[in-house]
This record gives sequence, structure tokens and C-alpha cells, in this order.
Amino acid sequence: MARLIAVEDLAGPSVLGRGGHAMHVLQILEGLRRLGHDVLFLEYLEEPPSAAAARSFMSLVKGWWDPGRAALLDAATGASLAGISTDAVRSFAADAEGLLSLAAHYRAEPWPLLEDVRPRILLEQDPGYTHVWAAGCDPTTIFGVHDLCFTVGANVGTARSTIPTSGMIWHPLWPPVVLDWWTPQTPVVVDRFTTIGAWRDYGYFSFEGRTLGPKVEEFERFLDLPLRAGEPLELVLAIDDEDPDRERLPAHGWDLRDPRIVARPSAYRDYITGSLGEFSCAKGGYVGTRSGWFSDRSACYLAAGRPVILQSTGFEDLLPTGTGVIAVESIDEAVDAIAEVRRDYARHAAAARQIAREFFDAQGLLGDALALAGIPRGRRV
Repeated sequence: MARLIAVEDLAGPSVLGRGGHAMHVLQILEGLRRLGHDVLFLEYLEEPPSAAAARSFMSLVKGWWDPGRAALLDAATGASLAGISTDAVRSFAADAEGLLSLAAHYRAEPWPLLEDVRPRILLEQDPGYTHVWAAGCDPTTIFGVHDLCFTVGANVGTARSTIPTSGMIWHPLWPPVVLDWWTPQTPVVVDRFTTIGAWRDYGYFSFEGRTLGPKVEEFERFLDLPLRAGEPLELVLAIDDEDPDRERLPAHGWDLRDPRIVARPSAYRDYITGSLGEFSCAKGGYVGTRSGWFSDRSACYLAAGRPVILQSTGFEDLLPTGTGVIAVESIDEAVDAIAEVRRDYARHAAAARQIAREFFDAQGLLGDALALAGIPRGRRV
């Protein structure tokens, strides 16, 4: 067993109320715990948290984690804002055998209280954005300084993608899921393909002479998919009230749902397990760079035994596709994929769960990653 520290956001302004993001973090923590490790979870905030943010943090760690192994800290001083005390964090860190950053945190210097913890391991979540941004500056200001770097962009650092690596060695790591948190036997209550996302996050950037945009630009290529497929598709969508697409999407057969229905991890899980399956596009930064990115949300659909139809990012170079997971590049391919899943739903649903078991199991993925960093697996729980 190793003493490990994991750092990521649960209550910060950009993630507060995003049940899917919280579920991603919590599944990594649980995977580490099930490997037999003693794990302390920390979140650092640049500004003092609102009362709602502090309550949300404590509610999540009490309901899904361990309040005795979590703290919300001031990013400048390390002062504890919620959870265990600063002294308790300092004491744990003195004996810690590894530090995992669950995303790029856009700072070069180590977090307060953690300066001496090694190895430092990065689990990077946004290939095609962080990597391109880092290529134009000192990459440590994006990624920090780490001893080992993983990315969900499975093609990064290979000839299959030209994403810049900034001279760093990147290892692929699919999004981990805790399989028994997802029950394939749950009845489908929404007999349609669904997805969850944000409409205009991340903006635009130039790459190899192309302008790559947010998810809205990729969905434009599939705008008439519900009409072509002959069935409505559903989007749980973070979209501004005044966005003109609020009216345009329903006119093309897309049903919009308020993202507040998936604001908590339990509600997020219920929504996914109650869906027939997923159809989704990816952000342009993932698609146009052929990053090999695969969504942690899509991994949850698979774990629930729900087939996934996902816009190609190059993930099909490494994952089995065609049954359970179908990669599409055009609206014609998406129409055919929906019809194929409908024709033999039981076969695709079973394959979805099997792919989750083989490629996304949290204990297997995280155990392999830690072993590469020289940290033994511990005793599986």
C-alpha cells in the first residue's frame, strides 16, 4: 500500500454543479482506494469558496469518498477552507509516496504543502487544447513539472497525430470507470440516444492551417441527424439562454434538457443508465488533431451497457469499434450507426459493457499507470 495524494477540482467555479466531472474524479479516487492505497484528495482554490461551493465539496466527499481524507485548500497559502486541517495535510504529505494531478492545472510551481512529494504524475484530460497552448509558451506554465505524464489522447506522441508534445513523453490512459457503480441490468427509461455537454466551451484556435472550434461547430455537421435518422435525439446541454441555437436545435429534432438534471453524480449516473445509448460529437480540438481522445462520459455509457456512437477522434485506432462503440465521421455514417444499434440492440449493449470491462476498468488502468511510476499496486479491494 502506498500513501498517495490526488489533486483536482470538485467545487471550483468551472466545475461546480457538473455531476459528470465529479463522477470522473470520484471514480479515479475509488479506483486508487480499491488498489489498496491510502489516498488523500485535495482541491486548491484561487479565491475563497462560496458557502454553496464549500457545502458541495463536503457533501460529495461525505457521500462518495471519505471526509477524513479530503481538504479544500487556499491555493496561495495552503490554509484549509473545508475538510481536514492544514497540519493534517502537511503530516500526510510528509510521508506521501506519490502525487497525482488529475488534470493540467496551469501553474508551474507545486501546490503549497506538496513541494517535496515525488513522484509527480499528471493525468491530462484535454489533448488538442493544452498541448497546442503549451507549444506556444513555457509548457510548465500549463502542465507543471511532473515525473510521468499520461493523457487521454491515445494518439499523442505517435505518428497518428501531429499534436505537439513539448518534448515530453506522453503515455496513453483511457478514462477509468468503477464497473460496479454502473448496472447494465437497469431498464432503459429514455428510449433515445442522449448525451451531456457544454455547447461553446473552449473557444477556437489555429492548428496546421485550420481553425478548430468548440463542440457547437462539430454538431453543425450533424445538425439534421434526428431528421435523417427518423427519431429525436436528446442533449443535456449547458447553453446560454440567449444562444440562437436554443431555438434552432429543436427545429432540427434535438430535444434539449437542462444540465441541472445531472448536477450531482448520482443524477448523472441515473440519466446515463436510463438512456438507450449515446450519440455525441467531440470538440474540434480533439477531432481536428486526431488526438485519439475518448470521453469519460462515453466510458460511463459503456460501463452501463449503453452503446456509444461517437464522432471519430482517432480513438478507433486503438479501441475495438463496430459493435458497442461506433466511430463516425459523417452524418451518413451516423444514420447507419443508429439504425444498426436499433436492429440488434442486445448485441451492442453486451459489447459496450465488455469493452468497458476490458479497456476502462479503473483498477486495471490505474494499477498499470502507478506501476510505470514505480508504485506497486497494493492489495486489490
